[in-house]
Amino acid sequence: MKALLIFFLNLSLLLIGNSLSAQTTPNPEAQEIYLKAVQNLEKGEYFTAQSQLEQAISIDSTHQEATLNLMRIYFAQKNFDAAENLAKRLVQLHPTNESNWIALGDIYKATENYDGLMKVFDKLIELKPDNSSFYYDKALTLSLSGKINEALNLYQRIEKKFGKEDRLFIARKDIYMHQNNSKKAISEAKAFLSFKPNESNPHLVLANIYLDLKKPNEALKVLDAAEKQFSKEGYIPLTKADAYQALNKDNQVFIELKKAFSLESLPVEIKIRTIYNVLQEFDKKISLSIAEELSKMLAESHPQQANAQAVYGDILIQKGEVEKAHAAFLKSLELDKKLDFIWEQLLQLEVSMGTIADAQKHGLEAVNLFPNNSSILFFTGYAYLLDKKYSEARSFFEEALNQANPENSALMLQIYSSLGDTYHVLDMHAASNVAYEEALKIDSNNTYVLNNFAYYLALRKEELGKAASMSKKSNEINPNNASFQDTYAWVLFQQEKYSDALAWIDKAINLSEKPSSALFEHKGDILFKLGNKEEALKLWKQAVQLTDSENDEKLQQKIKERIYVD
Repeated sequence: MKALLIFFLNLSLLLIGNSLSAQTTPNPEAQEIYLKAVQNLEKGEYFTAQSQLEQAISIDSTHQEATLNLMRIYFAQKNFDAAENLAKRLVQLHPTNESNWIALGDIYKATENYDGLMKVFDKLIELKPDNSSFYYDKALTLSLSGKINEALNLYQRIEKKFGKEDRLFIARKDIYMHQNNSKKAISEAKAFLSFKPNESNPHLVLANIYLDLKKPNEALKVLDAAEKQFSKEGYIPLTKADAYQALNKDNQVFIELKKAFSLESLPVEIKIRTIYNVLQEFDKKISLSIAEELSKMLAESHPQQANAQAVYGDILIQKGEVEKAHAAFLKSLELDKKLDFIWEQLLQLEVSMGTIADAQKHGLEAVNLFPNNSSILFFTGYAYLLDKKYSEARSFFEEALNQANPENSALMLQIYSSLGDTYHVLDMHAASNVAYEEALKIDSNNTYVLNNFAYYLALRKEELGKAASMSKKSNEINPNNASFQDTYAWVLFQQEKYSDALAWIDKAINLSEKPSSALFEHKGDILFKLGNKEEALKLWKQAVQLTDSENDEKLQQKIKERIYVD
């Protein structure tokens, strides 16, 4: 399918526009409904528009514009059978309309119906015999369907009719490489080089063939010669870096990458892709430092490009330099506030840094710009959750849930688990339980959700058996987490299994470098129930030293009255 996406340049269902041939005057009632559908399409009300378009066509099956727009909706929904039926209707009604045939071809491309595609291209060639692109597209279709000789014969006809073109050499080269016929592939690339000796692309095509054939030294010979002729062409050192990587010469790779990044001819998008390729393909011991150097060069050489600054910030985060990363993201947004993914990174960083006021401020600004972005809504809500502004957090989380793609399981899990926490604090216990249950449907082994759900059930003395099962599971998955051990101890305490609870609270305390006030208080509660009231009092006093005693009335009451307070 990759080749289809690259070479079917003519087929673009979404770019057909309104270049429609003349049609009979549509039924007035259908036309009125169609115009309402167009208004809804412009507003993004696609389901309403779809219903209206279907209604318009049921009234007037020859309404071309309604049919075409409905076909686009079906295509976007991947309802290819319905889209194909409409496209076939259009080509029957208007057999000389090029756009309708291109639309049908788009559908056949998506369904890999090569026989159908070839018929489409035959028709397009009949309609536009002087458009070489349709011939190339048919030749590619023949190749993809395994009819290699027919494809090569068609390329010969193309050469006779239209003369030699760059894509002719490249197409034939691709066929030979697919056939593992390296000699013919190299011969075709050399013929391309003879055809265009004063352009860099033929040199790169030949070099890449050698790289595909695992002959990096041969590739370097071609590239070294090309570099003398095209010293400002950024793709040449970039390709040389690939060759040196194949030879395991990391230092030389870095030299060539820096050379490529210093050249303005190499597009920013390619530089960005290269940085992330380095992170994925290089040894982890060196990849991050190389990526940092390259991203710094990118940011410095393109100071007015927002995406360049954002990439530098992203790499700095991975290096742990959060303050510098934060500055890079802010600079990026000064250049372009319309990049929602940068707002997402900024908010996530500010939440992790604990700069809650900044996260709230930037979150509100981002939500105003992107009210339907579920990630922005979520991180804004989380900033309010951390600030214990639970009602505000709830509003953002609920809207994030409304806007989120259900297939984005990672985000859905975060939203549901955060709603579970928020609803509990707001005493919306039934809603909290539902949110946690939904989170566990996504990931039944998520220890954060298992622990919090179990702890809150224990606090409320609800479903203690279920709470114990979840808490035990979280400890089995993560056996060295003091917080999880404390939760299990508290669940056992609520089940009146005090000896078992004591064993688990001791585990939690022993595992903690600096045991919290809650751990000492809980152990005191357990000891009190076991009859060791004096030791319980000592632990409560120890707990009060680690907390804000004035705001912990229950703990103060325990100490003052020397009794356990539920």
